[in-house]
Amino acid sequence: MYKLDHIVHFVDHPEVLVDRMSDEGVRTVLGGKHEMWGTYNSLSYFENLSYIEYIGIFDEELFNKSAKVPYTLHESYEKNNRRNGFTRIALRTNTINEDAKRLKEAGLFVDGPKSFSRKRPDGTIVSWKLLHFGLEGNELEFPFLIEWNLEDQERYNDLLRSGTLGHHPLGNLKIDSIVLTVKNLDKVRQWSNLFNFELIETTSLIKLVTPNCDLIFYYNRDAQNLITEVVISGASMEKTLKIDNANYKFIK
Repeated sequence: MYKLDHIVHFVDHPEVLVDRMSDEGVRTVLGGKHEMWGTYNSLSYFENLSYIEYIGIFDEELFNKSAKVPYTLHESYEKNNRRNGFTRIALRTNTINEDAKRLKEAGLFVDGPKSFSRKRPDGTIVSWKLLHFGLEGNELEFPFLIEWNLEDQERYNDLLRSGTLGHHPLGNLKIDSIVLTVKNLDKVRQWSNLFNFELIETTSLIKLVTPNCDLIFYYNRDAQNLITEVVISGASMEKTLKIDNANYKFIK
């Protein structure tokens, strides 16, 4: 089973988002540094362990090196001329080694799984494995896969203990849906086939139903195959925010 784990939102200064989002009623905390990639982050966690990751660069040399690895979110950011905003989606799995084998057999280029970690501001270590994959020339990039070193309940307890997960003043918030505009809806069917997501289709869109979030793809022949909006439900008041090219819509 594959669930939405997180959405990557590149920004210039992730630490600024701690106050910016908190002022909007969205609890946001510093995450830490990815010493191996030259990036650092802040985080907004929601129900079902899904979250927004605000990523910035602190070391150009390390980042440039990481951006050379095919199908990574760093390569995506570089290829998109470092346009800030939503960049990639990560799906959570607990079968990452089997996933790598299955995706290779499906004819995709696969990098990983590889193990990584980062240090939180309190000194504790967070560890995970990543699997990147794709097809050359594919305009709509696949999600990447992540497997955490803790089971979901253990991780939930750890996030509570560390203060990463907590109450949002705006309400009991949940990532409801992610909206993308794409040039070719046929590519979306690949996602459905690879991850066994229910597919609901109309003349203008395809909706993929994941266990904890809907992925909604609209056709537009001039689209840049990007995430255009993240819809977050459970808010006590409805509003929209635009932050570094990223659109957030809060609904009740």
